[in-house]
Amino acid sequence: MLLKRGEKLFIVFNEEGYTYGNCILVDDDIRLVIDSGAGRELAKVQPEKVDILINTHHHYDHVRGNKFFTRAQILLHPVERISIKSVEKVMAIDGWNQLMPQDLYNRERVEEGVEPNSLTEEWRVDGEINDGQVIDCGSTKFMVLHTPGHSKGHCAFYFPEEDLAFLGDICLTKVGPWYGEAHTDPGELIASIDRIIELNPAAVVTSHVNQIVDNPRPVLREYRDRILKREQRILKQLRESPQTIDQLAEKHLIYREHPSMPVLFWEKSMIRNHLERLVKLGLAEELDEGVFKAV
Repeated sequence: MLLKRGEKLFIVFNEEGYTYGNCILVDDDIRLVIDSGAGRELAKVQPEKVDILINTHHHYDHVRGNKFFTRAQILLHPVERISIKSVEKVMAIDGWNQLMPQDLYNRERVEEGVEPNSLTEEWRVDGEINDGQVIDCGSTKFMVLHTPGHSKGHCAFYFPEEDLAFLGDICLTKVGPWYGEAHTDPGELIASIDRIIELNPAAVVTSHVNQIVDNPRPVLREYRDRILKREQRILKQLRESPQTIDQLAEKHLIYREHPSMPVLFWEKSMIRNHLERLVKLGLAEELDEGVFKAV
C-alpha cells in the first residue's frame, strides 16, 4: 500500500511479513527511496526510475530489493558500508558460532523467506550518508539522524516539512527492541530513542508497523523502557545465583517463546550484550569464563 504524506512524500507499507520492511518514497526533482524491503509493493515506486536509494542499515529485510534499483546511487552510513560485506551481519546471525552449538545451526530456518542466491550476493554501495546531513531532493529536504543500537550505523530520517520521522528498526513492534549484533551496547539504542523523543516529531513511521504513529513520545518511552526492564530481569536472576548466558536464555527474559533457532540465538546475543554493559557499569562481574553474577 502506498500512502501519501505531504506533497511529495509517500510511505510504502509492505504486506509480506517480518522478512520484509516498509519504505519511503520521495517523488521530487530527485526521486529517492529509503530501504528496499517492501516486496511486491516495491514495484509501485518504479525502482528502475529512482535516482538515489538509501538503506537505513545493512539487514536483509532492508536491502533485499536493492538489485532492482539499477540506475540509483546507493548510499549507506560508513559503518554499514563495512557491515554489508558480511553475510552473517546481513542475515543478523553475527556471532552464531560463539553462542550456538554448531550442530544446531539450522540453515534452512535461518534462510526462511530469503531469496535464492541472496546469501552470496555482492551488495553494491556507491556512497555514504552521515549524521546531520541534509538531503535535498528539490522541494523536499530531510535530515539524516545516526541512531546506533539496532546496528552500529543504523540511521533514521526526519522530514521537517511534514514533521515526520522514519525510524527504520526503532520499529515499535510488540517483540522489539532488537539489539542482537555482536557486542552492541543496549545503552546506544536507549540514547538513540531518547534522541527521537527530544526531537519530538508530530508523527513517526517505522519499518515493521503498518501505520503512522501520531504523538509518538509515550510509545517511544515505553519501547525504550523495555530495554531497562529486560536488564532488571537479568540482574534479578544474577542476584539469585551466578549463571551462564545459556542458563539465562532458558528463563525467557527477552522473548516469551523460542519458535526457531535464530530466535533463541537472538535472545542469547542480547543477553550477552546486556551482560557486557552490566560489567562496564560495575553491576555484574564475570567469574569463571562464561559465568556471571551480580555485584
